[in-house]
Amino acid sequence: MPESNGSAVARRAMELPLREDDLLLLKGRTSFDPQALCEAVGPLGFSPYLTTRWELIEAEAKHLIAEKGVSYIWQIVHLEEALLPKAADLPPIVALLKSMLGKLAPRREFVIVDQYLLSRRRPLDYSETLATLLEPLTDSIHELVLITNDEYDPPLLTDLKARLAVSGPTCRLVHRTSNSFHDRFWIADRQRGLFVGASLNGLGRRYALADFIAAGDVLAIVAALSEEGLLPGLPEKHT
Repeated sequence: MPESNGSAVARRAMELPLREDDLLLLKGRTSFDPQALCEAVGPLGFSPYLTTRWELIEAEAKHLIAEKGVSYIWQIVHLEEALLPKAADLPPIVALLKSMLGKLAPRREFVIVDQYLLSRRRPLDYSETLATLLEPLTDSIHELVLITNDEYDPPLLTDLKARLAVSGPTCRLVHRTSNSFHDRFWIADRQRGLFVGASLNGLGRRYALADFIAAGDVLAIVAALSEEGLLPGLPEKHT
């Protein structure tokens, strides 16, 4: 019988040379005779072997270290950025930020640098959103430091203090003002940080990026905050 066009295309595809980075995967049966597989693919020049996805990752990491150096691995291993979408539905965005805050795991102090965190111009339910994010933190820290611009809303600050006093009675809320910082930084224990590309009162209006900050950059930000006199004395550790 003459070969169908589909079969010819498939055979030509199989005759294409494999590149060094190509992987040939077999899908279908969950059990087979290894000897029969070897006999089937051996004449084609293949030597089959079993591995796991983790062994493949390990082999690739070793290859990258040999080719580009170990510093290349460290540049990509902490990439945990997230896109905060443009959406009217805020709960999923807030849940994503809460998850990232959980990874920061503050134990003594948490600092938020956000010029418009306590802005007079905000959505109607903003106070609830702010409290939803911050209340879980107050149970594990002694001090919550909010650094905003000097055009903040005093009633909003008063309301937030009252809410947090209930959720974390041993947590002290400290508010400082400064116009020296444009970006938004969330810093735990002056060691771990999160960059948030939008002010909290603007979540959902535009696309923004949230990403963890490298340790060296966190130290630089903390040093700048200290030079501005914006950080209180570091609270004592839990006993």
